[in-house]
Amino acid sequence: MPSPLNLTLAAGALSYEQVTVFLLAFAVLLGTARLFGEVCRKLGQPVVLGEILAGVVLGATVLGSPSLAGPDGANVRLYDWLFPVHVLDEDREPVTVVRVAKAPDGRPQVREAGGDTAAPVPEVAADAPREAPAPTREAERDADPVAPGSLAVVDDPSEHELDSAPLPADHQKSYDGGYLAMSMFLQLSAVFLLLVAGLEVDLSIVWRQGRAALLISVMSMVVPFALGFALAYAVPGMLGFDFESGQLIPFALFLGVAMSITALPVIAKILMDLNLFRSDVGMLIMASAMVNDLLGWIGFAIVLAMVAVPIGGGEAAGALAAALPLAKTIGLTLLFVGGMLTVGRWAVHRVLPFVQAHSAWPGGVLSFVLCLALVCSAITEAIGIHSIFGAFIAGVAIGDSAHLRRQTREHIEQFISNIFAPLFFASIGLRVNFFEGFDLTAVTLVLVIAIAGKLIGCWIGAIWAGLSRRESAAIGMGMSARGAMEIILGQLALNQGLITEKLFVAIVVMAIVTSLIAGPGMKAILRIKARRKLTDLISEKLYVDELRTDNARGIIAELAERATATAGLPAAEIAESAWRRERLFSTGLPGGLAIPHARLAGLSRPMVAVGRSRDGVDFDATDGSRARLICLLLSPAEDPTAQVELLRAVGETFANKETRAAALDATGYTQFRAALIVGEAAEH
Repeated sequence: MPSPLNLTLAAGALSYEQVTVFLLAFAVLLGTARLFGEVCRKLGQPVVLGEILAGVVLGATVLGSPSLAGPDGANVRLYDWLFPVHVLDEDREPVTVVRVAKAPDGRPQVREAGGDTAAPVPEVAADAPREAPAPTREAERDADPVAPGSLAVVDDPSEHELDSAPLPADHQKSYDGGYLAMSMFLQLSAVFLLLVAGLEVDLSIVWRQGRAALLISVMSMVVPFALGFALAYAVPGMLGFDFESGQLIPFALFLGVAMSITALPVIAKILMDLNLFRSDVGMLIMASAMVNDLLGWIGFAIVLAMVAVPIGGGEAAGALAAALPLAKTIGLTLLFVGGMLTVGRWAVHRVLPFVQAHSAWPGGVLSFVLCLALVCSAITEAIGIHSIFGAFIAGVAIGDSAHLRRQTREHIEQFISNIFAPLFFASIGLRVNFFEGFDLTAVTLVLVIAIAGKLIGCWIGAIWAGLSRRESAAIGMGMSARGAMEIILGQLALNQGLITEKLFVAIVVMAIVTSLIAGPGMKAILRIKARRKLTDLISEKLYVDELRTDNARGIIAELAERATATAGLPAAEIAESAWRRERLFSTGLPGGLAIPHARLAGLSRPMVAVGRSRDGVDFDATDGSRARLICLLLSPAEDPTAQVELLRAVGETFANKETRAAALDATGYTQFRAALIVGEAAEH
């Protein structure tokens, strides 16, 4: 809920010098993050790894580190000038930096910056300056100036706990406006990042996956949450817990939530790289991760509410009075979520066609989505939980609308992922010294709990859902990837003062390591080794030179009719299975290709039925193209890797533009097969 404190932030007009520094810092941060990200991408590593490393190099770990300074300390001076944190004014007397918080016993106190000693709150003159400086070096983590633990000036300091330190009188330059501008832009970046994460959640996929997705998602949260909570509660000191805060329960709850949440964008990228995204295992992982993230962020919102409204252990009446604001915040949060996922979704489904019909594409839809995200962010901030939660729920409400085409979604994701994401992840390394914050014990504990919790939880859920042991283990490894969402979660907890740099650095390392090992781990578990050739899976009996129907379902039925004799199964059974899978997630690919597929009980071997459509059929490809070449992939239900191998064979064969063009222009089966053989030879 909004703080009852009357806060005044230093936010005067920016001078030309402040604007200059802000723009230069913006350009350096974005350019370096994009450069490092591209290098990592070319090396086959997650882009977010490069973006974080860019911030580490530009931040307190390298550029701003006094221990790495040269004889004249030029690097530190450059860091202080480019990314200022001090707020000073040459016409002002030294002011006091205060942190808004409450002491565990409710009594006001003052702490010297960097020290542990407490002293009574000094009296403040009525005419004392009310401007609030941005953080000093010792309090750099309080990047959100309006959150609990942030820096501000209160009307009556005697009523609140204040952590204070006079600013040195010899510093005379003011950077408050530039710092605030950068902080707010980074806040906006986090909001838009969670919007993209929400857009990845398609509730219709979850409903269609049904019991299996529910079992896996629930168990993949319960086990890691229990392990994380138990670890934080049992050995908080080893994880850097601040015992003076008196917030052990929220601290333990946070680590439990952090261990249970996943990273949808990272998981989706891993599945795409392995050609698993459109497989049955891939879609089950995605559906489970969607539920996982939705419940995880709701849980984190409740933890934030507990931090904002702490409950003491005093008399029953006092405890009840303190619990009422918390109950109100949680109630409003659940009401907001329920409203957005019911009435909100209904409204979005009806407004989107109107926006598309009466505005320029894709600008109109882009503006509508961003505006809705900002409004929802404002609502959750007003409720008393973080603004990014509102953006996430807005994304969920929009994401599964049939009127939001995948091509439009791509525009939104590209805009945010290439501008806002690099800035946010690079900013993580600016204020945190990763050398000083790294603790091998904390990193090891967090990493082991994170991986073991997901593997065990997903294994149990998948076995209960009737999956094979190999598929269950692969799902657990895939769900263990954390990545960007985990880092955002940690950054927010650090800003709120819920965790220290010690645990934050451990979370960042865990997020990066799990993102790196999830893909190779899945590949090893599924034993994706043998490379099938598409030419070994097709025959003239499975080829249709010219398809007659003009819709996706009719095309699938035609190809099923052609495959029925070779497969030894009824055409209706093949068509129904493939269409049911197509409804879960469309299989249209850029460049005029579609790959509907099905796993069939009783099928003796994998096979591919291929057909060409002269005018093309809409399979909802991301580039908006109509599919002219359709490959129906059929694999035995008993072989979990066969479908993966089929998807990879088709993907690798038609990844070459020349091969795809030759296959599309072929006349008859002989020319079509010749085009494939030439393409397969060029691969090797």
